Parts: sequence; C-alpha cells; structure tokens
Amino acid sequence: MVEKAVLKLADRMERENIIEKADREYYEYALITMTEHMIAVGSMLMVGIFFHQFVSTVIFLIFFLSLRKRTGGYHADKFWQCYLLTVVTYVGVIQAAFVLVEKPFMMYGILVWAVLVIEMIGTVNHPNMDMDQHELQETKKAARLLALIETGVIAVSAVLEINRLYVCFMSIAMILCSALMCLAKILKQEVKV
Repeated sequence: MVEKAVLKLADRMERENIIEKADREYYEYALITMTEHMIAVGSMLMVGIFFHQFVSTVIFLIFFLSLRKRTGGYHADKFWQCYLLTVVTYVGVIQAAFVLVEKPFMMYGILVWAVLVIEMIGTVNHPNMDMDQHELQETKKAARLLALIETGVIAVSAVLEINRLYVCFMSIAMILCSALMCLAKILKQEVKV
C-alpha cells in the first residue's frame, strides 16, 4: 500500500520534471523509507497516548532510534511484518515498563547485560546497511560511545530521582536494541566484512 502510493507520487514527480528519470529509484527508496518510518513512529506515539504514556514514549523513541540507527539488529522482510512487530513490541515495552519500574534491581541487571552486549558487538551489519570495513568500524565506535552516553544519562537520572518510569523507558530502549542485535546474529541476518 505504501509502495503503491509512493510509486504514484514518483510518477507524478517525474511527469512534472521535479525529478530526473535516472534518479527515480533513489527517490522511491527514500520516500518509501521515510513514509514507513513516519507510520511506525506515529503508531507508537498513538499507542503511547492510548496508555497515557506520551512523554515516556517520546523518551523511549529518542533513546531507541538514536541507538538503533547505529547498532542495527533484526529487520523484518516486509513492511507489514515490521509494522506489526513494532506495534506489538511497543505494547510489550509499555507492559514491561510497568513491571520493571517496581523491580529496579532486575531492570538495572538486565540493562548491564544489554550495555555489555552493545559494547562487545557494537553494530550488526545488516544486508540493508551493507557497510564496508571502514564504515562498520566507525559505526561500531559511534554505537559504543552512544551506549555509554545513554547509560550515563540513565545513571544521572536515577541518582537525581527523575521519574522512575522515564528511567525505565530509557533502559528498555537500550535493552531492546541489544536484544534485536542478538536476534539478528542468531538468525544470521548479518553481512560479514
């Protein structure tokens, strides 16, 4: 459905000389990716509103998307699969947050495991990313540094006694990134360089 709408838009853009025929594939890919991303993020925000967790959802998205962009991890084959998994997973994230907020030692224990995984692996080079050796090394450095920064923010937030639910959403974002990295490795969704 998204692809059909984007293809119609690309047709129109080409007819009106907004894009060159040679660049059409690039624009199609970029528009499809942006549209799918907006639909997924918009749906997560709606789920957050439904559960009265809009601010927590925004915090989760900031932590998750910034880290996920660098760590890579499991990717579904089709958008509808990705979308369904995203929504179901995010409902699970909210439910887990309500449990883990009452069990901070468990949450921090899982978080330590997640940070160690991110620091050890750095980045999973998914076929869609297909990075060369240099790009992979730079992305691993960025992922590891960002994981340390996010861990620092969580630690400072906990010490300053910021809303524990917010801290929990931050932590779950890192835990989920780590889990998706492990899942990609288990399913062999990785390009070796």
